[in-house]
Amino acid sequence: MKPLSKKARLGIVAVASTLVLAACGGEDDSDGDDTPSGGESSSSAGGESSAPPAEAAGMQLYFVDGNTANYTEDFDPGTLEGVKATYPGAELGDDFRQRLLGVDKKLKDFTYGPESYDATIVAALAAIAAGDDSGTAIGSNMADVTGGGEKCTEFKACADLLADGTDIDYDGVSGPIDLNSTGSPSAATIGIFEYGADNNYAPVNFVTGQIPDAADVKPDQEIASVKKGDGKFVVGMLLPSSGDLAFLGPPEFAGVELAVKEINENGGVNGSQATSIRADSGDGTPNIAPSETDKLLSGGADVVIGAASSSVSLSVIDKITQAGVAQISPANTSTAFDTYADSGLYFRTAPSDVLQGQVMASTLIEDGKQSVAILARQDSYGEALAENVRSFYEEAGGSVVSYQLYSPEAANYNAEVQAIAAEDPDAIILISFDETKKIVPALIQAGLGQGE
Repeated sequence: MKPLSKKARLGIVAVASTLVLAACGGEDDSDGDDTPSGGESSSSAGGESSAPPAEAAGMQLYFVDGNTANYTEDFDPGTLEGVKATYPGAELGDDFRQRLLGVDKKLKDFTYGPESYDATIVAALAAIAAGDDSGTAIGSNMADVTGGGEKCTEFKACADLLADGTDIDYDGVSGPIDLNSTGSPSAATIGIFEYGADNNYAPVNFVTGQIPDAADVKPDQEIASVKKGDGKFVVGMLLPSSGDLAFLGPPEFAGVELAVKEINENGGVNGSQATSIRADSGDGTPNIAPSETDKLLSGGADVVIGAASSSVSLSVIDKITQAGVAQISPANTSTAFDTYADSGLYFRTAPSDVLQGQVMASTLIEDGKQSVAILARQDSYGEALAENVRSFYEEAGGSVVSYQLYSPEAANYNAEVQAIAAEDPDAIILISFDETKKIVPALIQAGLGQGE
């Protein structure tokens, strides 16, 4: 069988002109909505390039999604106070938080839980639209159920519309989704957060923007194994139970399991109950994802939700797609997926780093940071995001005075930290995973801690 073709790719266009900044209140939405609060835009993440305003006082640290986590038990009180952070996702309403807690009452945060939920719901709706639960049928309908039809926001309402022959446009708890020809959201929201004295973070603003389609996509490969669905919709979870992204596992697993629960409470998929299988994606060190993926494929998974890490997904994407199984990640942000030859079977509900990179750059400019250092993991995730931050920040007139990539397996990060200290930047952007717990103390020891 010929590989599934994607729609014609559009050239990359400027993201700057499409971003809208919406003011946000506290952790809870007063109206219980799962979308960003409305309000007049106080600033823009885009606009014409200009030199940064006057320098703000004190060194400042910035985190991104991979290391935006609750550190209340890891650092002394006040260590991260004032640190700013970004990660994808719309403002989360209390209703959805409570539904996730109903699945896992031990959840400490909800990062990528909404994206995991939406990934599962979209895959189920695609199977219903196709009338077939095979991976290729799901892949052929993923974009169709997220754009161009009648708006719906809940599984049952969407499934009922499909049963009536109505095209749908599913908007989820994570945002509008609207998958483009690369399998990525064409519109998404990035949250801007700030850490308090308790070393946990709270929202400040949310930025919603359009994400350009990609050009120069590699030719798709032949699918090695194409099968018709067996009438049983099986969701494979390739998510982190171990490794340096294990903190993301609980909300991601909970998001998938909540979706499966609610799908089954509302009629299942094509008349049958959905089921799920768990597997540990690890973090690539040691590399357990391939064998765990085999477990999902042998278990009959029609769609694999995961992995969380872009590097891990890149290590198994060929294995999954060549088996004729759809893959949709709730957390992959690397731009490598924009042009990957995935036979039309790879998708994600997290936006490309193009958007988060611009939001971070805009935040730096608005905070008056004229010179910054970037310290990033040397992998597909860290390098892609670092490049996007640097590109947008320099376009806006800022100066990147130190650009350091580090090995996640390094015994220490002294060389990179000292190189940054020698340049005396206004701010440091740390693009990291769990090694944040080692890097922050090293920065403090070098006199580069928050506010120093």
